[in-house]
Amino acid sequence: MDCIELTGTAPTKTSVVTTPANDPVILIARSFEAPRSLVWRCYTEPRHLTHFWGPKGATNPVSEVDLRVGGAWRQVMRFASGNEYGYTSAYLEISPVERLVWRDAPEGYRFGDELPPAEMVTEMTLIQAGRLTSVHITVRFTSLVARDQAVKRGFASTVSEGSDKLDLYLFTLSATAAFQQE
Repeated sequence: MDCIELTGTAPTKTSVVTTPANDPVILIARSFEAPRSLVWRCYTEPRHLTHFWGPKGATNPVSEVDLRVGGAWRQVMRFASGNEYGYTSAYLEISPVERLVWRDAPEGYRFGDELPPAEMVTEMTLIQAGRLTSVHITVRFTSLVARDQAVKRGFASTVSEGSDKLDLYLFTLSATAAFQQE
């Protein structure tokens, strides 16, 4: 069997997670060695989301995306214990491969449904510089108390572990593509 030279490197990066003292946000930054368009697809297509969304050990038996403003994103994570955590979001802004904004939505929400006031709004921006795509995420909560409760429940570590899984998944996609070119 011939050897294949991979252009990427194995995942070694970590997420930078910040919780400013007087602002009810969680800021998350991470770079991936992958084209911005691929990182975008990973965050917006169920066939990719199922491979990395959530903390280590979690699977995603449900991943549904209606990628349009007002469309719903539904995700269910299943943990090793068998417990499941599902949530629904609604897209507020979509600028393909550049920016995505979504908010929490009630279970069962579908396009066109009326929404209650948001408890959490997430903004994601993707910037490509050479072979790296930087992902900057701002999660805005209604209050510092709400933000701090999310941190105590492990929100930031869950996002960071999901980013680790995404990094490995992107590396796997790169390796598979290199192998298929041989």
